[in-house]
Amino acid sequence: MSLPHWALEQLYTFDSQPLAADLAALDEKTAAFARWRASLEAGSPSPEKFRELVTELEDISRLGHRLSGFASLAFAQNTQDQKAQAFMAQVDEKMADLGNELLFFEIWWKELDEALAGPLMAARPDYAYWLQRTRSFRPHTLAEAEERVVNLKNVTGHDALIALYDSMTNRYRYRTDFLPGGEGREVTRDELMVYVRSGDPEIRAGAYQELYRVFGQDGPVLGQIYQTAVRDWRIENIRLRGYESPAAVRHKANDLSATAVESLLAAARANAPLFGEFFRLKARVLGLGRLRRYDLYAPLVADAEIMDFAAGREEVLAAFQSFSPRFKELADQVMAHNRFSARPEAGKQGGAFCYSMLPADTPWVLMTYNGRRQDLFTMAHELGHAIHSQLAADHHIFHFHATLPLAETASTFGEMLLADRLLKRAGSARERADLLFHLLDDAYATIGRQAFFALFEICAHEMIESGATVDELAETYLETLSTQFGDSVDLADEFRWEWVSIPHIFHTPFYVYAYSFGQLLVYSLWRQYQLEGQSFAPRLINLLSKGGSASPETILAESGLGPLDRDFWQGGFDLIGEMLGDLKAAL
Repeated sequence: MSLPHWALEQLYTFDSQPLAADLAALDEKTAAFARWRASLEAGSPSPEKFRELVTELEDISRLGHRLSGFASLAFAQNTQDQKAQAFMAQVDEKMADLGNELLFFEIWWKELDEALAGPLMAARPDYAYWLQRTRSFRPHTLAEAEERVVNLKNVTGHDALIALYDSMTNRYRYRTDFLPGGEGREVTRDELMVYVRSGDPEIRAGAYQELYRVFGQDGPVLGQIYQTAVRDWRIENIRLRGYESPAAVRHKANDLSATAVESLLAAARANAPLFGEFFRLKARVLGLGRLRRYDLYAPLVADAEIMDFAAGREEVLAAFQSFSPRFKELADQVMAHNRFSARPEAGKQGGAFCYSMLPADTPWVLMTYNGRRQDLFTMAHELGHAIHSQLAADHHIFHFHATLPLAETASTFGEMLLADRLLKRAGSARERADLLFHLLDDAYATIGRQAFFALFEICAHEMIESGATVDELAETYLETLSTQFGDSVDLADEFRWEWVSIPHIFHTPFYVYAYSFGQLLVYSLWRQYQLEGQSFAPRLINLLSKGGSASPETILAESGLGPLDRDFWQGGFDLIGEMLGDLKAAL
């Protein structure tokens, strides 16, 4: 297979003159912005001056995003590259310094009297949501000197700790002794995870056992990193900033009500038996007495052949084209602009992501393509993210990125489009059943699994505050798995270390419920697409084009979706029940 590799030199190369020039320009622009401090202290600016101020701030933010984006992408490309490591540390420190230099504006704006803030927001209506959102954080904002200390300590504290976690886990190599003829060979995590979807139950078990053998060896150390990160989160956000709970910090960042999230998690817990029914059916079809956790993603039929990248790409693009030529055009642009990295390489960051840097720039996508059907769905998912950000490109940098709850909308819808294409082309009832198995596997992985990750996080934060050990956290995680699986799945003890292998739990606390949110939301959108046909495409494109210019609940209300209550979430689970019924019929 000929696999694409992105061209980061489109941004910069290390030690180049353009990189040095932009680093210097960022310092100059930041220093120039400091002149506003005296002006703001003297009194509220005129609307004209305020427009000028915001324009300068956006210019600084755009340049900062470009530099930090290059640092992140270079590190993801090879987490063991010492130049990439050093540059990321340099940029992290510079971004902390920049944040400190701009703090005076943020604090001034939050504290400004409403009677004075109103006319200034009216002068920049296109920035209104961002300006209002900034002011809403006033109760959780510290004094300027304290905010500076927090920013600086994160560089060598929390952020450095998480970078250490990444460096440790991305250098792990896994033995393939469980494979016939695999003795003495080592693979990356992405290469290893191909085997958890093997048609051979012993290979599936061997892949998981090897994954958690490696993570388990460092489990106490990785767990200690997590404990420290959680304590840092609580000290800053609960004790200093006054949030009512650890998870409330994420809800506020997502501009989402706690009630909406609580109803989501409650619905996921209540519907856990629905997935249990699916797992029992899957065990019967696979000829197993009961499904083992090793068998969760076992295919009904093993992939018949490796699909080369060009063919896989055409499958995904054709699925997008069937919905909207605009979808296909924007996805294709990522490849055409050499922004796609698909090669398996030593040191490459595991998993997959889409990095949307600036509104006018084509996004960057990283994944590892092994030619399996799952890789097609990963490609559709990440290119869906790229479509979303390009549709929102008319917004400025502060409204460009969708908040986490909406960030999975286009990506998950992209997977549904691919699944629909493959189902329509299924040549037999057996092939259709296999695809439905895949969709239900994905529904569990994205909804049930992620929701229970979030439930574990909520519990773990409280346990760590009470002095829980790493072993106690691991035992609680195993109990969480037992709760969600009930009597439908057999659990092996090594899965107690699964939580330390989940980067999102370390990187972005409580991020994971956004996946459940996004998948259930897409199920609602999919129902509308089935009812409306092609006339639905402009509605979805309009929703995605809003980016982060309003709260998720406002954007969804404007799109004709109901309140995010228990009934809303149950609608998504009802669709899962329908897919399960279709699967039984196909069998």
